[in-house]
Amino acid sequence: MSTYYYAGGQKVDLEPDQEHVAVDQAAAKEAGLDAKVSPDSSTAMRAGAGVLVTPRSSLAPDILRLLQEAGALQPVYRRDKAVVVAMPEVRVEFDTPAQRRKVMKFLSPNASDVSVTEDTKDRLVLRPVSGHGEDALNLANSIQEHAKPAAASVRFVQFVPKPGTIG
Repeated sequence: MSTYYYAGGQKVDLEPDQEHVAVDQAAAKEAGLDAKVSPDSSTAMRAGAGVLVTPRSSLAPDILRLLQEAGALQPVYRRDKAVVVAMPEVRVEFDTPAQRRKVMKFLSPNASDVSVTEDTKDRLVLRPVSGHGEDALNLANSIQEHAKPAAASVRFVQFVPKPGTIG
Protein backbone atom coordinates (compact mmCIF):
# COMPACT_ATOMS: atom_id res chain seq x y z
CA MET A 1 0.00 0.00 0.00
CA SER A 2 1.39 3.38 -0.97
CA THR A 3 1.66 6.33 1.37
CA TYR A 4 0.16 9.58 0.15
CA TYR A 5 -1.76 12.70 1.03
CA TYR A 6 -4.10 14.98 -0.90
CA ALA A 7 -3.21 18.47 -2.08
CA GLY A 8 -5.55 20.38 -4.33
CA GLY A 9 -7.68 17.26 -4.70
CA GLN A 10 -4.75 15.25 -6.13
CA LYS A 11 -2.85 12.37 -4.53
CA VAL A 12 0.75 13.21 -3.68
CA ASP A 13 3.02 10.24 -2.99
CA LEU A 14 5.27 10.10 0.05
CA GLU A 15 8.23 7.79 0.51
CA PRO A 16 8.48 6.40 4.06
CA ASP A 17 11.88 7.07 5.63
CA GLN A 18 12.50 3.98 7.75
CA GLU A 19 15.93 5.18 8.89
CA HIS A 20 14.67 8.27 10.75
CA VAL A 21 12.04 9.10 13.35
CA ALA A 22 10.60 12.39 14.47
CA VAL A 23 10.20 13.18 18.14
CA ASP A 24 7.58 15.68 19.24
CA GLN A 25 9.62 17.27 22.02
CA ALA A 26 6.59 18.64 23.91
CA ALA A 27 4.94 15.19 23.98
CA ALA A 28 8.25 13.59 25.03
CA LYS A 29 8.60 16.11 27.85
CA GLU A 30 5.02 15.55 28.98
CA ALA A 31 5.76 11.80 29.19
CA GLY A 32 9.00 12.44 31.10
CA LEU A 33 11.12 11.20 28.22
CA ASP A 34 12.77 14.44 27.13
CA ALA A 35 16.07 13.53 28.82
CA LYS A 36 16.19 10.33 26.71
CA VAL A 37 16.16 12.30 23.45
CA SER A 38 19.14 14.55 22.91
CA PRO A 39 18.58 17.56 20.67
CA ASP A 40 22.32 18.27 20.83
CA SER A 41 23.29 15.09 19.00
CA SER A 42 25.33 15.68 15.87
CA THR A 43 22.95 13.38 13.98
CA ALA A 44 19.67 15.01 15.08
CA MET A 45 18.03 17.90 13.25
CA ARG A 46 15.40 20.31 14.47
CA ALA A 47 12.61 20.30 11.93
CA GLY A 48 10.71 23.17 13.50
CA ALA A 49 7.50 23.24 15.53
CA GLY A 50 9.26 21.43 18.39
CA VAL A 51 10.08 18.40 16.27
CA LEU A 52 13.43 16.65 16.30
CA VAL A 53 14.34 14.29 13.43
CA THR A 54 16.94 11.71 14.38
CA PRO A 55 18.21 8.37 13.09
CA ARG A 56 16.07 5.51 14.42
CA SER A 57 19.31 3.74 15.36
CA SER A 58 20.25 6.57 17.78
CA LEU A 59 17.42 5.58 20.15
CA ALA A 60 17.30 2.35 22.14
CA PRO A 61 14.36 0.04 21.27
CA ASP A 62 12.76 0.53 24.71
CA ILE A 63 12.93 4.33 24.31
CA LEU A 64 11.35 4.06 20.84
CA ARG A 65 8.53 1.99 22.32
CA LEU A 66 7.96 4.46 25.19
CA LEU A 67 7.97 7.43 22.79
CA GLN A 68 5.48 5.61 20.53
CA GLU A 69 3.18 4.82 23.46
CA ALA A 70 3.33 8.46 24.57
CA GLY A 71 2.37 9.72 21.11
CA ALA A 72 5.74 11.49 20.88
CA LEU A 73 7.17 9.46 17.99
CA GLN A 74 6.01 10.54 14.56
CA PRO A 75 6.67 9.08 11.11
CA VAL A 76 9.18 10.60 8.72
CA TYR A 77 8.66 10.67 4.96
CA ARG A 78 10.47 12.01 1.92
CA ARG A 79 8.95 14.04 -0.89
CA ASP A 80 11.53 15.02 -3.50
CA LYS A 81 14.29 16.71 -1.47
CA ALA A 82 12.06 17.52 1.49
CA VAL A 83 11.83 15.65 4.77
CA VAL A 84 8.17 15.51 5.82
CA VAL A 85 6.86 14.70 9.32
CA ALA A 86 3.17 13.88 9.76
CA MET A 87 1.81 15.39 12.97
CA PRO A 88 -1.33 14.11 14.75
CA GLU A 89 -3.70 16.80 13.53
CA VAL A 90 -6.19 16.91 10.66
CA ARG A 91 -7.80 20.08 9.37
CA VAL A 92 -11.07 19.64 7.47
CA GLU A 93 -12.49 22.56 5.48
CA PHE A 94 -16.10 22.90 4.28
CA ASP A 95 -17.60 24.96 1.47
CA THR A 96 -21.18 23.85 2.12
CA PRO A 97 -23.30 22.53 5.00
CA ALA A 98 -23.79 19.31 2.99
CA GLN A 99 -20.02 18.67 3.03
CA ARG A 100 -20.00 19.15 6.79
CA ARG A 101 -22.90 16.70 7.23
CA LYS A 102 -21.12 14.06 5.14
CA VAL A 103 -17.94 14.41 7.18
CA MET A 104 -19.82 14.20 10.49
CA LYS A 105 -21.68 11.11 9.26
CA PHE A 106 -18.37 9.54 8.21
CA LEU A 107 -16.80 10.32 11.60
CA SER A 108 -19.69 9.13 13.79
CA PRO A 109 -18.78 5.38 13.81
CA ASN A 110 -15.18 6.30 14.71
CA ALA A 111 -15.96 9.03 17.25
CA SER A 112 -14.06 7.31 20.05
CA ASP A 113 -10.86 7.29 17.96
CA VAL A 114 -10.89 11.05 17.24
CA SER A 115 -11.12 14.18 19.35
CA VAL A 116 -12.33 17.49 17.97
CA THR A 117 -10.01 20.34 18.96
CA GLU A 118 -11.71 23.07 16.90
CA ASP A 119 -15.22 23.20 15.49
CA THR A 120 -16.45 26.18 13.46
CA LYS A 121 -19.01 26.54 10.69
CA ASP A 122 -16.44 26.02 7.94
CA ARG A 123 -13.70 24.00 9.69
CA LEU A 124 -13.01 21.05 11.95
CA VAL A 125 -9.65 20.29 13.49
CA LEU A 126 -9.31 16.69 14.58
CA ARG A 127 -6.72 14.78 16.56
CA PRO A 128 -6.45 10.99 16.58
CA VAL A 129 -6.71 9.79 20.18
CA SER A 130 -3.63 7.63 19.52
CA GLY A 131 -1.52 10.79 19.07
CA HIS A 132 0.15 9.22 16.02
CA GLY A 133 0.83 11.17 12.83
CA GLU A 134 0.33 8.08 10.69
CA ASP A 135 -3.21 7.72 12.07
CA ALA A 136 -3.83 11.40 11.24
CA LEU A 137 -2.57 10.85 7.68
CA ASN A 138 -4.87 7.83 7.25
CA LEU A 139 -7.80 9.77 8.75
CA ALA A 140 -7.30 12.76 6.45
CA ASN A 141 -7.09 10.48 3.40
CA SER A 142 -10.20 8.52 4.41
CA ILE A 143 -12.20 11.69 5.00
CA GLN A 144 -11.11 13.08 1.63
CA GLU A 145 -11.92 9.84 -0.21
CA HIS A 146 -15.24 9.02 1.47
CA ALA A 147 -16.81 12.31 2.55
CA LYS A 148 -15.28 14.63 -0.07
CA PRO A 149 -15.08 17.92 1.86
CA ALA A 150 -13.45 21.00 0.34
CA ALA A 151 -10.18 19.78 1.91
CA ALA A 152 -8.91 17.33 4.53
CA SER A 153 -5.24 17.60 5.31
CA VAL A 154 -2.84 16.37 7.93
CA ARG A 155 -0.55 18.91 9.57
CA PHE A 156 2.96 18.43 8.24
CA VAL A 157 6.30 19.77 9.39
CA GLN A 158 8.58 19.95 6.35
CA PHE A 159 12.12 21.01 5.70
CA VAL A 160 14.81 20.60 3.10
CA PRO A 161 18.00 19.51 4.83
CA LYS A 162 21.37 20.91 3.91
CA PRO A 163 23.28 18.49 1.69
CA GLY A 164 25.02 15.78 3.72
CA THR A 165 23.18 16.49 6.98
CA ILE A 166 20.52 13.77 6.75
CA GLY A 167 20.93 10.68 4.62
